[in-house]
Order: sequence, then C-alpha cells, then structure tokens
Amino acid sequence: AGVLGDRIVEPLPALAASLGQAASNPVGAASASASSAAGGAPGGADGGAVGGGDGGVGGAGKVSEGTALEFPQDWLARFSQEELSNSAKEADKWLSMTKQAFLHTWNGYRKQSWGKDEFRPLTGKPGRVWANCGLQIIDALSTAWLMGLTKEFEDGAEWVEKSLEWKHTGLVSFFEITIRALGGLISAHSLSGKEVFLRKAKDLADRMLPAFRDDNGFPATQVDLQTGRGAGGWYNGVLLAEAGTIQLEFRYISQQTGDPKYAEKVDRSMKSILQAANGRGIIPWGLNREGTPRFTNAHVTFGAMGDSYYEYLLKMYLQTGKTEPAWKDAWKKAMVEMERRLIRNSSNGLTYIGEEVNGQLQHKMDHLACFTGGMLVYGARLLPAEEAGKNWESIAAGLTETCYQMYARQPSHLAPECITVRPVAPVGRDMDIWNNAAHNLLRPEAAEAIFYMFYYTGDPRYRRMAGEIMEAIESKAKTPFGYSGVTDVRQARPAHKDELETFFLAETLKYLYLTFLPNPRAVLSLDEFVFNTEAHPIRIFRPPEEKFLQPKE
Repeated sequence: AGVLGDRIVEPLPALAASLGQAASNPVGAASASASSAAGGAPGGADGGAVGGGDGGVGGAGKVSEGTALEFPQDWLARFSQEELSNSAKEADKWLSMTKQAFLHTWNGYRKQSWGKDEFRPLTGKPGRVWANCGLQIIDALSTAWLMGLTKEFEDGAEWVEKSLEWKHTGLVSFFEITIRALGGLISAHSLSGKEVFLRKAKDLADRMLPAFRDDNGFPATQVDLQTGRGAGGWYNGVLLAEAGTIQLEFRYISQQTGDPKYAEKVDRSMKSILQAANGRGIIPWGLNREGTPRFTNAHVTFGAMGDSYYEYLLKMYLQTGKTEPAWKDAWKKAMVEMERRLIRNSSNGLTYIGEEVNGQLQHKMDHLACFTGGMLVYGARLLPAEEAGKNWESIAAGLTETCYQMYARQPSHLAPECITVRPVAPVGRDMDIWNNAAHNLLRPEAAEAIFYMFYYTGDPRYRRMAGEIMEAIESKAKTPFGYSGVTDVRQARPAHKDELETFFLAETLKYLYLTFLPNPRAVLSLDEFVFNTEAHPIRIFRPPEEKFLQPKE
C-alpha cells in the first residue's frame, strides 16, 4: 500500500486479491459506498453489491439470470426495482462490448507498437511522439483496473517498472503530459497502492517544476524534461486551460510525499488566474506569459482553451475534502455568470452553451463543452444543498440531451467536433456542423456527461444514450488493431483517419463502461475519488487540519 500523509492507501478490491494486497476496508467497494451516502446523492443510498468481478469480458457488474440487484435508495425513489433491473440487463451487451473494445485496442497496441506513445489503429504502426514514455500504457492503466483486467494492468505495471524512463529530448506539452502521464501514474497509485507509480510520478513532477515562472507562477506551454527549460507554444501567451488544469495532479504528489512544493506551484498558478479575473466568474482563455497576470483576449468559452479550468475549480475544492472554500466560491460565481450569459435554448428547446467574443454571444458549441452537463450535476450533488443553483440540474439534463443529439442526428451516429445552434429554426434544423468541423476523434465529453447524469439519477434513458454511442463506435470506428477517429460524420460509413488518441482508452471507454454497470457507485464512489480531466480517479484527501498545504503568498 502507498502512503497518503499519515494514512495508508489501500487498493480498491477489483484486483487486490490477484495482486496479493490487503484491502481490509476498500474505499469504493460496495460496502464502502453503502456507508458513504453513495456519491452524495440526497436521501442516502446503499451502494449495493452488483454482479461478479472475475475480470473476464462482462465480468465485474455483469447481470446473471436470477441475480437480485441492489440499487441506491435515491434511484429507487424515482424508478421501480423492475425498471432498474431491466435497464441493467439491457446494458449487459454494452458492458461486454465496451470491455471487448478495450481489449481489442490494448491487444492491437500490445502486438504492434508496445511502449510507443500512440499507435495507428489501421496499420498498427507507431503514431505521434509525445514524450517517448509509453503514453498509451500509462493512460490506460486506471481503465484496466476498473474493468478488472488483471493481466493487462499487471503488464502495464511491469512496463512502467522496467522500461519507463524520462529520457525524451526536446520539448513536450506541459498540459498534456500532466493530465495524461502524471495523471495516469498517480491514479494507478491511488487505485492500486503500488509504490512504483508514485516514484515514477514524482520523478516526472520534479522534472517539470522548473518550467513554472517566478513572476506570475504560470507554467510554460512546453517543457524539456531533461533540463526543465520552459518554452512557449503556438499562442503568444498562456492558455487558461494550461494554467488551470494541472492542480489535481501536482497536489496529489504533495499529499503523498508531504512536500508542499508541488501544491504551492500549481495553487499559485490558479491564484494568479483569479487575480487576473478580479472578481469575474467566466473569463477569457488568453493570459499573458510574463509579468502581472492579465487577460490578452476577450474570448470566453467552455470549449477548447478554456474548458477544464472551470472543472478544476470545483474539483480542487472536493480533492481536499471540501476544506478550501475559495475554489468553490470562484466556481459558483462562474456558474452563475455562465447561466446568465452563455446558456441558451433554441425555439425547439435545445439547450446549449455558447461562447462570447468581444462581448457578443456566438451560438457555437464544441463537443469539448459537453463536459459541462456532468460538471453541473456533480456540483449540484456535492455542494451544500443551500449553495447549489436551482437550475443546475435541469441545465445539466438539457446540455446532456443536446450532446446526445449531436450523435443521434448524424448519419454515422457519431458527433462532429463542433456545432452551430440556430436559436430559431424548424424542428430538427436547429443544429448545424460548425465551419465544416465534421470529424470525430472519439472524444469522451458526451459520455462523461451521460455518466454523471446516470450516476446521480439512475435514469435508464442515459444508459440507452451511452449504448447508442457505443454501438456507433463499434460499427463505424473499429479497425484491425483498435478504433479510429473518422473524417466526416455526415457519411453513413465515414472514412477512418488512422489516428487514435490515448484518451479513448483513458476516458471514453471508461465513462461508457461505468455507465453500463448496474450500479457504478459500487465500483467507484465519487465521495472517495475525484476524476482528473483525463478521467483518472484520484483519491480524495481529507486533511486532519482545517487547511492543507496552503500556498505561500
């Protein structure tokens, strides 16, 4: 087991027996979620024991004939036992399909490009180089763990132990390496307790620390892992998401090692953003690279460049056991302004989140922005009831429906990268593809929103949404060695791009798999874990003091 401050990190039960590790009181197990109000949903819940857990396809959570399923009490307040049981049985085929998709991709990568950062799913050849760190392995570990895939997890762990070295020369993306590599390692540690993951993560974090600026605390866009030298990127400044989506990962290193320097660096970056905001909630995505923090453009978005900053404000508050209210207060202010300025409904009732450019609303919505629906219901359920916005859950439901429609309305049943919404238009014609952005990269954000909505409501319709998405991925994106992004979702049989992002295994399949479980709370409790923006579960730290590792001013 690993050390979390003065607490012992015990592995979740999925693989504990096969790894020979004790899990005397495993957090996130059925018994634990039964006593933890099952994800914080009102009315309490009993987490429940579900299915088996043999690690085979359709193993953990698979419904067998005659199995008496237990569901959270707040679900049963809205749906009957029969409705929930029938939904779980219907999802069996999707649960198996999702695990098979993971195994198909993992095995293709294992056979063709093992140890490479990415691979091409049509040819099996290596893809882009991120940091020569086996990024696909690291990014897939937490999904393998949650799926109960013992051999795959152990193969990955062995590669990390024997082969992972940070020897890449040249610049790497600070943001991407943080959320994918650092996030993947700390999550694998958080789930399994294996010391090697923390050791490799700390080595990586130490190599990245010199790239934080002294004047404003922002990280460089790129970093050389050999020298710590930072460099800029395509934008002459710092992206909001780059400076505001690194906190969970570095703070975990501080929590595990007791060394506050990692948390101090990333908390200062977030505080500098709030300094530039000067009391505003939603803010532009462009920041200056040097000097006193200030914004360098007037483009407000919950899509690319801005999105995960808002996500991390909420999650920083939750990561330390709700002991740092300043992050929550900033997030609440942003949600109030978002609802007033960016949330709109078409004449046909299509709820969407627009963007603001120089004070003017643009009716454009990235698929990336679909995470907002999940974030809103998550905040509504985990913030004190008196602080939750009265419309958050209805907005969350509306945004999630819109994101589902992005898929359902296309001939391929895969969503485009971005849409334009027509506020006034005939039924079925209020959504267009923006600027010909008709490609699909197998992104996770719609599946993410659907997962959170299902986790907190148990509504079978969300599971069916997820099932349709999984079936479209299976029928339109499958290749000899994995799954590929497609070029044009307007085609019934779109051409493959021969590209596969590591987030497909890290995020997309994980969120879908958890949604197909009879009761995801019995496998992973959101009272005990918080997802980073790459869907890597990180164990929540509850400090013994009122505050923990407050950054130096």
